[in-house]
Amino acid sequence: MKVLFTGCTFNEDKINELKEHDIEVSSGRMDYSEDELTSILKDYDCYINGGDEICTRKVIENNKHLKLISFMGTGYQKYIDVDAAREYSIPVSYTPSANAKAVAEYTVALILDAVKKITFSNNEIRNKEWNKYKTFNLEGKTLGVVGMGTIGSYIAKILCDGFGMKLIYNSREAKPSIDEKYTTKMVSLNELFKEADIVSVNATYTLDNTNMISKKQFNLAKDGLIFVNTARPELVNKEDLYNAIINNKLGFVAMDGFYNEPMDYNDEFLKLSCDKFIVTPHNAYNSKDAVIEMERMLIESLTDIKNGIEIRNSVK
Repeated sequence: MKVLFTGCTFNEDKINELKEHDIEVSSGRMDYSEDELTSILKDYDCYINGGDEICTRKVIENNKHLKLISFMGTGYQKYIDVDAAREYSIPVSYTPSANAKAVAEYTVALILDAVKKITFSNNEIRNKEWNKYKTFNLEGKTLGVVGMGTIGSYIAKILCDGFGMKLIYNSREAKPSIDEKYTTKMVSLNELFKEADIVSVNATYTLDNTNMISKKQFNLAKDGLIFVNTARPELVNKEDLYNAIINNKLGFVAMDGFYNEPMDYNDEFLKLSCDKFIVTPHNAYNSKDAVIEMERMLIESLTDIKNGIEIRNSVK
């Protein structure tokens, strides 16, 4: 069984181990165009999306022979046309929760960077400016989590248990265990923006919640709100986000990943000072521990297909 793994992270030992199960893995580029991906997949039985390429309907319609499409991570919605795969009875798998702790820790790091002005102060010193800034403590401040899934729950645990923050959240459904532990409740998105001092976006992206956060929410926010998004950028209206920054409605914005990847280095967001905006290259998930767990789950899906049994970690 031949497998294409774009951005392949398997080491030689894992590749050789899979060979013993008659599974041959080939590494592919991370930036295939639609036409390139359509063409190259004709020579493979399975495909693991570990790069920035998009597995579109066209790709799938021209590769109906595929036995499996797998995604290395959780946010498969942007990268794989799952509806098209279902139409052609091609199973899709992913690696749920494997990188949750990595993303949660990364999110907290961005929040601390924002509050304590770490990156900004470092850059000033490198420019021969020795300035001191009054920051604030997290204790007693209100954290608003948008998307109280596994990642959001870890972030709440770190910041509420560890730093003494208060919690409010917005999610698809209430979380009774969270409500009880933190004496809180699920609130509307608008109410969350009214009350929070710091907002962390961790919701799962779907076509239905594109631009779920826009100028309406930003206009309701406290002046100087710290806004961190380590979920998909498409959850937030790009123009409204930019305007909220330049109009000083938002005190600081941090993003992991951007609306187009790799980023256009002439984008107006990069002209903003790093005491207002920082962006990292969609790397929150990428801890050694998370990659090991994701690889384990990918191998499970491959061996399940090879053995003709129900696929673990399949997209329902």
